[in-house]
Amino acid sequence: MKFLLLSFSVFLLLIQTPFLFAQDTLKHCGTDEFMKSVYENNPKAVFNHQLLEQFTQQFQQSGNTRQVYVIPIVFHIIHNYGYENISDWQVKDAVRILNEDFNKQNADTIEIVNQFKPIAAICGVEFRLATIAPDGSCTNGIEHIQSSTTYSGGEQSKLNPWPNENYLNIWVVREIASGAAGYTYYPGSADPDKDGIIILSSYVGSIGTGDYNRARALTHEIGHWINLKHTWGSTNSPGVACGDDSVNDTPETEGWTSCNLNGSICNGVIENVQNYMEYAYCSRMFSEGQKVRMLAALNSSISGRNNLWSSSNLIATGTANPALQIMCTPIADFISSSINICVGDQITLTDKSWNGKVLYRYWDVPGGIASSLADSVTTVTYNTPGFYSVKLHAGNNTGSNFIERTSYIHILSDTAKYYSGFSENFENGVFPSPDFVPDYSGEIDWFLKTTVGYSGNHCLAFNNFFATTGRIYGVIGPTIDVTSLTNKKLTFHVAYSQKTVDDNDRLRVLVSENCGKTWIPRYGKSGSFLATTSLHQNNFVPNSSEWRMETVYLTPNANSTNLRIKFDFQSEGGNNVYIDDINIGGYSATDNLLNENSIQIYPNPASDKLTILFNLPSAIDGSIKLYDLTGRMINEIYSGKILSNYNYTYDLKNLSPQVYFIQLESNGFKQLYRFVKI
Repeated sequence: MKFLLLSFSVFLLLIQTPFLFAQDTLKHCGTDEFMKSVYENNPKAVFNHQLLEQFTQQFQQSGNTRQVYVIPIVFHIIHNYGYENISDWQVKDAVRILNEDFNKQNADTIEIVNQFKPIAAICGVEFRLATIAPDGSCTNGIEHIQSSTTYSGGEQSKLNPWPNENYLNIWVVREIASGAAGYTYYPGSADPDKDGIIILSSYVGSIGTGDYNRARALTHEIGHWINLKHTWGSTNSPGVACGDDSVNDTPETEGWTSCNLNGSICNGVIENVQNYMEYAYCSRMFSEGQKVRMLAALNSSISGRNNLWSSSNLIATGTANPALQIMCTPIADFISSSINICVGDQITLTDKSWNGKVLYRYWDVPGGIASSLADSVTTVTYNTPGFYSVKLHAGNNTGSNFIERTSYIHILSDTAKYYSGFSENFENGVFPSPDFVPDYSGEIDWFLKTTVGYSGNHCLAFNNFFATTGRIYGVIGPTIDVTSLTNKKLTFHVAYSQKTVDDNDRLRVLVSENCGKTWIPRYGKSGSFLATTSLHQNNFVPNSSEWRMETVYLTPNANSTNLRIKFDFQSEGGNNVYIDDINIGGYSATDNLLNENSIQIYPNPASDKLTILFNLPSAIDGSIKLYDLTGRMINEIYSGKILSNYNYTYDLKNLSPQVYFIQLESNGFKQLYRFVKI
C-alpha cells in the first residue's frame, strides 16, 4: 500500500445529477506525481506509514472496547464575499451528515445491497464543532477569513490552522487549483499546520450551495484522514486494475465511477460499490473492517490523532458536553452591493457577522440616507460625490463588536469635472484619488507603484502574479466634457510582459456617458499584442525602454458632456502591467503619429519575405527593428526618414521558425507588431 496525499475529484463521489456532472468530465487528482516528490523530500512520512501499518495490524488483533470517539472540528471558510462564504447553517448541516454517516444513522442505509448489510459499520466516531478556540476565546467552530486564495485552493489556502493535535481543521474554498472537490493527508505525513481537509464550498452539506449527493465528499475525505484508502487501493485512478485497500471485508475491485450495484469485475463477486471510499455516486456505508482500521489510526501516537478524543482535549476545546449551549460575541462583518455608484443611486449593505448570533446591530453611514439603521439588510442613498466610510456594530448578550471601512464607498459625479482636457502622471503619489479609484473590492487590486514610471517615478500598476485567472480588475477615471476638445483622443503609456507565449492577459479601455451604468469598449489588446517587451518569468518591472504609447480615439463620443473612462485588466496568468501618463485632448497630432494601424505586415505568417507597408499621415524620422520573443534585437532593419507610404521588403531566409516582433520607433514613441516565421 502506498501512503498518499489524496485529492478527491470534484465529480467522482456521490453525484446523482448526471446532466451536471457527465462522466466524460470526471477529473482525478495528481496523487502519484505529488507523492513522489513528498517521499523524496520527506523520508519520515514513509517511515511513519510503515510504523502505522504495523500498529494497525496489532490493533486489529487486539480488538477495541471503546464506544465513542469524539473529534473536535473547526471550519475555516476562506472566501472573498462570494457564494463560497457559506452560512453557519450549511456547516452544521455538514456536521450532521458526517455524524449520520459515521454512525450508520443515515436513512439511505436501507438501500445497501443485501450482501453488505451485515458488515455496514457503526463506527462510533462523532464530530463536534469546537466552542473554545486555541487562545481560549469563545467560538462556534466556524471562522470566516477573507482571502483571494479561495479561487485557487491549495496548501496556500490553509490559513490560520488551529493545532492539529487538538482540532480537525477543515478549510472551505471556492475552487481548488487541481480541479478536485477536496483532498487531505493520511495520518502522520503532513506538517502540523497543513494537516486537515480542504474542500469546495459546494461539497459541504446539503443546503445552501451544497447538495445531498455531493455532501458525502467530506465523509470520503475524513475517511482518508483516518487512514482509509480507496477501495481499489492507493491510487486516484479507478477502473484501471484490480486492487486492494488492506481491509479484509471489502472485495477487491477496480473502483467504480457509476452505480452498478451488481458490479463484479475482479474475482467474480459483487463489489462494494456503495462504499464511502468509492468514486460511485451512491455511497451508503463503511465496512466493519474499515471501522477497525480507522479506530487503529485514532489510537496511534504515530498518526497524531490519539489526543483529539482525550478527555482533557474535549474539555480544552469545549466539546466534552454537547448539551452545553454557548453564545459567543459576534464578529462584525458586512458586504455591499457595490462600492462605486452615482449620485442619487442606492447601495445595499448586508450584515455578514459571524461567530455568534446577532441580537442587535447599528449601521453608521455618515453622509448617506439609510432605509434602516438596525436591520440586517439596509439600502443607503448618497446625494453628494465623494468617499464615504461605513461602520457596523453587531452584538448580543455577551458583548458587541464593530467593523469600520474608511473611504469604502465612492460616489461618482454625474457631471463633468474637466472641460479643457485632462492628464494624470500619478506623481502626486495618491491612489485612490479624487480622479482614479479601483473598481474591485478584493485583496488584489491596482496600486500606486513608486520608483517606476514612464516620465517620472510613479505609475499605476497591477501585480498579476497573485491575481485570479479569469477575473477582471478595473480602475475608474474622472468625467470629462470632450465637446470643446480639438484632439478627441486618449493616450496612455503601458508596459506589460508575458511569462509564456501562451499568456493571454487582456487590457481594455472603456467609456461611459451615463456615470458608469453602462460601459462601451474603445480599446483592447491581449497576449503578445499587449506585450511591450520580451518574456519575463520573474516579477516584471519595466525599464525606460519597455513602455509603449497607446492611442484611443474618442470621436464616437465627440458630443459627450460627461465622458468617463475606465481601464480594466483581465488576468490570465501572465506577468505584471503598468499604466502611466494618461492624457485626454492634450497631445497634438504631430506628437505621436504611431498607432496599431501605422504599418501593415504581410504575409503573416511568412516564409521567405516580409513586406512592411507604412500608412502614416506624414513623413517621420524613425527606425525599424526586429526582435525575437526573448527581447533580443536581431537586426535594425532601417533608420532614417520614413515616408508616409514607405514600402519595405525584408528577407526572412536566415530566421528560424518562431514568433518575431517588428518595432517602429519615432520621437520617443514605439509601436510593436507581431508576425510568425514559418
